[in-house]
Amino acid sequence: MGLFFMNILYLTHTCPYPPNRGDRIRCYHILKHLSKNYELTLLYPVFDAQHDVCAEYLQQYCKTVIPFKHHILASYLSCFKSIFSNRSFSVSYFYSRMLQKFIQQLSPDIALVDCSTMAQYALDMSCPKILDFVDIDSQKWNYFSSMAGFPYSPIYRIEARRLAKFERFLSKRFDYCLVTSSHERSLLDNISHIKVLSNGVDQQYFSTQHTPMHGSIIFTGVMNYFPNSDAVVHFHRHIFPLIKRQVPAAQFIIAGMYPTTQIRKLADRHTTVTGFVPDIRAYVSKAAVCVVPLRIAMGVQNKILEAMAMGVPVVATSAANRGINATHEREILVADEPESFAAATTRLLTDQSLRDAIRENAKQFIDQNFRWEKNLKRLDELIAEITSFSPIH
Repeated sequence: MGLFFMNILYLTHTCPYPPNRGDRIRCYHILKHLSKNYELTLLYPVFDAQHDVCAEYLQQYCKTVIPFKHHILASYLSCFKSIFSNRSFSVSYFYSRMLQKFIQQLSPDIALVDCSTMAQYALDMSCPKILDFVDIDSQKWNYFSSMAGFPYSPIYRIEARRLAKFERFLSKRFDYCLVTSSHERSLLDNISHIKVLSNGVDQQYFSTQHTPMHGSIIFTGVMNYFPNSDAVVHFHRHIFPLIKRQVPAAQFIIAGMYPTTQIRKLADRHTTVTGFVPDIRAYVSKAAVCVVPLRIAMGVQNKILEAMAMGVPVVATSAANRGINATHEREILVADEPESFAAATTRLLTDQSLRDAIRENAKQFIDQNFRWEKNLKRLDELIAEITSFSPIH
C-alpha cells in the first residue's frame, strides 16, 4: 500500500465495512482497489458508537481512518431548519460545521467523494476532485413521492426537486463525476466529464457451489429499506399466490437484516423471514430462483449480480435490470406485471433445462461485464488524467 505516496482523501457517507449492503459494497471495493497504489485517508460520519472494530479492520487498507462522530440530534435540527430554505433535507442531515472545519485542515493530493450528501465538504477544496454519485438520489425521492401517501408525498417531492438542483450544481463543480449506469448518466446534464463506472461482484467470494432446493425462491436485501420492503410485500401479496397454484411446494425466503414488523408478519408455512444472516451465500446457494420484483430501483442491483455469480437464475423487473442490462430470455427473465412475473418464476422452477441455460449464460455475462478489477481500472485512468499520476499494476 502507498508505494507511490499520492494521498487520496476518500469521503464516504457511511462506514464501508462490513460490505453487506449496497451503499457499502461499492465503497469497500473502491477502497480496497485504491489501497494497492495510493495512501488513503478514509473519513466517514458515524451516528453511533459501534464503529471501533470496523475502523480497526479498515486500517489494513488506509494510512488513516477517521470515523467522525455526528450528533444525531444536530442532524435532525439541521433538517428542520432546511424546511425554511431551499436546501435538501438529506444534504442538511449530513452537514456538520465541525466536520467542515476539520476537512479544511487537510491537504490531500486528490479528493474522492461518495454520494451527493458528502460532496458539500469538498466544494472549496483546491485539489483535484472526483464525485461518485453512485445513484442519482433525486430520482429515488421522485419514486418515493409517487408511491407514498399524505403527508409524505409532498415532502418527498420537495426533496426530489431540491436534490436534483443540487446534483446539477455538483456535476459542474468536480473534475469528474461517476455514476453506475448509462441510465443514471442520462438523468444529469449531458456533460463529458460524467463517466459510467459500473459496479462489480467478487466472483471468488460468490463461487459457492449451487445446490438448489426444489421450489425455493429467495429475495435478499436490507429489509428496512423501502424499495426492498415494498418489493417483498408486493411479491407476497400479488405474485407468490399465483406461483403456489402451479408449484404448491414453493417456499419464499426473505433473507436480510432489519426486517420491519410488516415484513415479519409475512412469515408462514410457505414464507421464511430470516433477519440478519452471517453469510448470505448459505441461503442463496440453496435457492432455485432469485426474485427481484423491485418497483423502485436505482443504479446497479448487487443482489442480481451476486445471484448470477452463484449460478442462481434471476427473475427481475425491468427497473431492477435497467442498470445491469442483462438480456431477457438469455441471462435473465424480465417481467413487470404480477401475472407475467409469476409465470416467469414458475417456468424457472419447473424447467430444469431453462434454469441451466439461464444460469450458465448469466455467469458468462458477469465475468465479461462485472469484474471489479476490470471496472475499477477506469477509476485509475481518471485519476491519472487529473493528476498526471499513473500507477503501475
